[in-house]
Amino acid sequence: MPLTNTEMDAFLAERHTVVVATLQRSGAPQLSTTWYRWDGQALWISTNRNRAKYRNLRRDPRVTVLVDDPPAETSVVGYGRAEMAAVDEAAYEGALAIVGRYVDDPVGYLAEREGEPRVLIRIRLDKVISWKPDDERR
Repeated sequence: MPLTNTEMDAFLAERHTVVVATLQRSGAPQLSTTWYRWDGQALWISTNRNRAKYRNLRRDPRVTVLVDDPPAETSVVGYGRAEMAAVDEAAYEGALAIVGRYVDDPVGYLAEREGEPRVLIRIRLDKVISWKPDDERR
């Protein structure tokens, strides 16, 4: 059974990871798991510009994402496009908002990575498919 919009927003606000599927130059999929932040309209991720997912998204912005919670049998799959929103120091606040969902000291975490070629990426979803168990099955 699909999640309602309210249920989906609540699920995506929980601390899960997102699997990001991009396309390699050969057309083969490339998968990577990363931290994210959902703002109610888009998923935000932060990575380095030397990563395969960044290079793939620069060449072809189409993306598929999966946020999954197997014990709860709940998942959200989204199809959309990625946009490079900010780089380097301009990406810091966005990265801080993401990292702060996962670690106790996000400032320290990012300080250890200072100087990395950081990029903040917004993923706008054109299509979303979600599911959760039917209440009768529980």
